[in-house]
Amino acid sequence: MKRSILALLLLGMACPSLTSCGGESASTPTPTPTPSPPRAISGVAPTLVATLESPWSLAFLPDGRMLVTQLPSGTASTADPAAPGALRLVTPSGAISDPIGGLPTNIGLLEVKLDPNYTNNRMIYISFLESDANAPRVGRNAAEPGGIPIGLALARGTLRFTGNTAYLDNAAVIWRQMPKIVSPGPSGEPGGRMTFSPDGRYLFLTAGDRQELDKTFLHSLDNSLGKIIRIYPDGAIPSDNPYRAQAGALPELWSIGHRNPYGIAFDSKGVLWEHEMGPKGGDELNRIQPGLNYGWPAVSYGNHYDDGAIPKPAEGDGFAPSTFWWTPVIAPSDMIFYSGALFADWRGDAIISGLASHTLVRVRINGDSATEVQRIDMGARIRAVQQGLTARCGCWRISRAAACSSLRRCSPPDHGWPVLWQAGSL
Repeated sequence: MKRSILALLLLGMACPSLTSCGGESASTPTPTPTPSPPRAISGVAPTLVATLESPWSLAFLPDGRMLVTQLPSGTASTADPAAPGALRLVTPSGAISDPIGGLPTNIGLLEVKLDPNYTNNRMIYISFLESDANAPRVGRNAAEPGGIPIGLALARGTLRFTGNTAYLDNAAVIWRQMPKIVSPGPSGEPGGRMTFSPDGRYLFLTAGDRQELDKTFLHSLDNSLGKIIRIYPDGAIPSDNPYRAQAGALPELWSIGHRNPYGIAFDSKGVLWEHEMGPKGGDELNRIQPGLNYGWPAVSYGNHYDDGAIPKPAEGDGFAPSTFWWTPVIAPSDMIFYSGALFADWRGDAIISGLASHTLVRVRINGDSATEVQRIDMGARIRAVQQGLTARCGCWRISRAAACSSLRRCSPPDHGWPVLWQAGSL
């Protein structure tokens, strides 16, 4: 396999030499051939790499191994876990490590990200759920007996290795959602996706609405439910955040009015995009700008699950409109902007994984507009999607079919080696 990859690289490097070695004189310009259009990719061929219980996200280490997060194992839920979530190393060949030690107390791990300067500082970031039985009972289910206040949190620490064993050193929580909510569901729409700004200075985190429905409560600036936050990587608050100078507002808030934001990423032009699950219809793709209110739950492109109507976004209503939305839903769960080579006609497009739709959805961005240009049936709920490390790699996926959750590499159907990684779960 390495020989075939090397051969492709060598042939690519040889082409310029061949074009300059004809019988023309040095002063005669060589015509520049018109580049061939990228080959259309009609689907992907997944290859099973590993099977895990309840995986949620993955991140690549520089040596090609992956960090994979897990929710509580077995039949436990995040509302009543039998064990905490886990962080494991998985090799490209599928070897799975024991749980990595040193994690903060949790009831489920969500996203894992490497610091932009990881090669020098070995820092990683983990969003997770935590419970506190002594926290104030807040939320529409606060009176229900047995429910425990649960909240989103973000920690970072230094990943260290002793032989083949890894552990998280000096792990510290750098942000907590306020307040914790007694949730009606297992995880209660936590959000928890992260991205760094292109220059690496800022960390953005999505914080879900925790299944609350009171618009006055969710649009209030004194809580971090249904919000996107922006902080420095050490947890400090930038002085130019849009609400920092407003009395009573949480200074970390960047935008508000979000439901269950499970994808956030910058495109190649440095524009921040987010997607979120709607209720019954109305999944959204939003261009995120500071200080804007994206409307939920005052407006939505969908309706309540009981078919009760929700006012629809309208010009002049004071809310930022979505760039694109889906009805029926795709249940978007993760997003990357693809920049690899093998899926050449995907370059620059958003690749969105779908839970209920069992799909990878490809969206093309053109300025302030967006269009779905392809939908690929993957045959399973897709929880996460990530691009591989090398220029010729595409995407890994985490998927769940019945009781089995798997980590898979994906390639174009007619290609001889795997290129795109996918992951899926609950």
